[in-house]
Amino acid sequence: MLEQPSSAAASPGSSEATAPTSAASEQPAPQASTAPDSSRASEAAALISAASGQPSSAAASPGSSEATAPTSAASGQPSSEAASPGPSEAAALINSALGQTSAATDSSRASEATAPTSATSGQPSPQASTATAPPRSSEASTAASQPPSQPATAPQSPRTDEAAPPPSADAQSSAATARSRRRTFFDLAPAVPFTPPSAAEVVLGIDVGTSHARVAALIDGVATPIPIPGTDGSGLPSVIAVNGAGEFLVGAAALAEAARAPRRAATGLKRLLGMRARSPNLRWLSPQLSFPVATDRQGDAGVELDGHHIAPTLLTAMLLRELHQAATTHLGRKVTRAVLCAPSHFTERQRAALREAAAMAGLDVPRVLTNSAAAALAYAHGRGLARKRVLVVDLGGGGLEVCVVQVTGDDLEVVTTGGDPTLGGMDFDGRIAEALVSDLAEQGHPRPEHLLDWGPLRTLAEATKETLSTQDSVDVTLPTGPGPKLDRERVEALTADLAQRVVSVTREVLESNALSPQGLDAVLLVGGQSRSPLVRRRLEESLGVPVRDDDVDARTAVVRGAALLGHALLLSETGKPAASVSEVLTAPIGVAEDAGTFRRVLERNTRLPTAKTLVIPITVPGPLALAFFQGTAATATENEWLGALTLTVERPGEVEVHLELSTDGTLAFSATLPGAKRQPVTLAKEELDDASRDALIARSPFHTEPEARPSGLLSGLKKLFGRR
Repeated sequence: MLEQPSSAAASPGSSEATAPTSAASEQPAPQASTAPDSSRASEAAALISAASGQPSSAAASPGSSEATAPTSAASGQPSSEAASPGPSEAAALINSALGQTSAATDSSRASEATAPTSATSGQPSPQASTATAPPRSSEASTAASQPPSQPATAPQSPRTDEAAPPPSADAQSSAATARSRRRTFFDLAPAVPFTPPSAAEVVLGIDVGTSHARVAALIDGVATPIPIPGTDGSGLPSVIAVNGAGEFLVGAAALAEAARAPRRAATGLKRLLGMRARSPNLRWLSPQLSFPVATDRQGDAGVELDGHHIAPTLLTAMLLRELHQAATTHLGRKVTRAVLCAPSHFTERQRAALREAAAMAGLDVPRVLTNSAAAALAYAHGRGLARKRVLVVDLGGGGLEVCVVQVTGDDLEVVTTGGDPTLGGMDFDGRIAEALVSDLAEQGHPRPEHLLDWGPLRTLAEATKETLSTQDSVDVTLPTGPGPKLDRERVEALTADLAQRVVSVTREVLESNALSPQGLDAVLLVGGQSRSPLVRRRLEESLGVPVRDDDVDARTAVVRGAALLGHALLLSETGKPAASVSEVLTAPIGVAEDAGTFRRVLERNTRLPTAKTLVIPITVPGPLALAFFQGTAATATENEWLGALTLTVERPGEVEVHLELSTDGTLAFSATLPGAKRQPVTLAKEELDDASRDALIARSPFHTEPEARPSGLLSGLKKLFGRR
């Protein structure tokens, strides 16, 4: 008989995106209305409390303005537990967090001035879509428990009905941004005139980058990025913040809040998505994050924001909902599907977390596409290339991806892939920020005392880097006045080792598949950091091949490629010829052996989709436990934990465990027990403590083979020289 371990995660058994299901009924959970009644604002706030692991405390003072993080009774330290919302709760939560109100309420407010004012100054505040942050008192618990006939009173944002002094030009600009960011799903107007797509349906392309998030669609046959209201066209800043009033801010307003209060903002969220708190990769990642890392009760890594523990999946869903709303408004039609992009180093677990965030945002995901493959598709589209081999180097804000793609027309086949998730534009920004701190110290400015206070400096460093990509020098302007002067030569000297790492990783990817630069037909450099003249110059010097960065927009190539694949999926559903992308597994998947070593089951660069069967002889009936990991380390626990598979074997014989990987790397399991039919099984993905995990691994049916001793002449020589 098969034991189905309890797991909050849905089975990744299908490559088709499925609706969130109810744990009790296994029926699709009703999707939260995109316009919940405003009387449920407090209930939504209570949901935020549950999602962020903030249990209401009877001891807290009602109405307290101080954020109270949950504490451990034993230590007085912030609690490491945070509850995760169910899909339907999370969908309702995202609606609330992005300012969704009832259509009737929206209609009645259409003629009102909607720019929020500051309670202290009466001036417009540049706030994005807002929602009350996790409650800081027991009021939320009481409000959430009231019956529908007794709606709880929601905290009210300052109104703009009273007369106020005429705002300055800057304030008017901020107010315009605030109005566009606070409009709801129903009353946002298209930013610019456009010709609606002729297709009966649209599949969006979405790229949630480390620094910016973008959405695109095929319009008049062209993959076109969709403008985001309130932004300058560079995309939605991938930033979430909580302001002093306890409201969530998304995008540009969150970025502004980060400059004022770095510890109330989270940037670079994607790096933490789907990661375990005990992940080996978190050791190098934590020092680079703009926020402390928390741990929820399932063992997942979370964001500690203004004293609250919040799941990265939830925050990512907020970004996705912003993009979803902008696209629906701009296209003038309902859009429910999107191709999402993910870094090549994302594990199967991280891709599943990305899908979960999309479901919270009301999106169905037919495909998750690797960033570099998406960029290659954008480059190849419409060029009529015949069996051309293209090297794609994608240097984004959060990581480096390198892949080689075989292109024939609009059909792409990934040959090999690799990269370095620890190297990205944020690392270049950090070097420039260090230089700014050094120069400012010479001018008498104090050095930031804590890493979390570096946010504004990193933002300033990024702007400086952008300017130096086209200019030889720049005079840095500080909020307090003139700052130091930086030139390109100095910045290139500070980041020379980072550029060399890009070259080294690129060559390693080529050499791992016995490829030479001379066998390449084109080298494509994309990603925000690709604009660096130093990186481009170093690649050309090392490879001896011209690097192309003018064939596609380096910043939007990924999202354009995703939109092209989305349209191709629509065409294929109707039986029409369409572009295709064949990808490979980016990191090995395997099982732990009894001595803790990692046995690879599916190797890196395996063509997708694929399947593999493990045959396990059983002589003594009883429980059978397998621990699955993904990564390249020889020791299982140094790789990323995927989950545990537990079966109950009732008779001797052979047990077959089947692994299936879909086109986009979604992993599914099934098992055939002696005398039984094949049935689907589910990994238990909850993190285990050290003792439990070690015990699970020790029971593995796979045994570590002893290292073979040399024999013959070689053995004799080793004995002669005292070696064994």
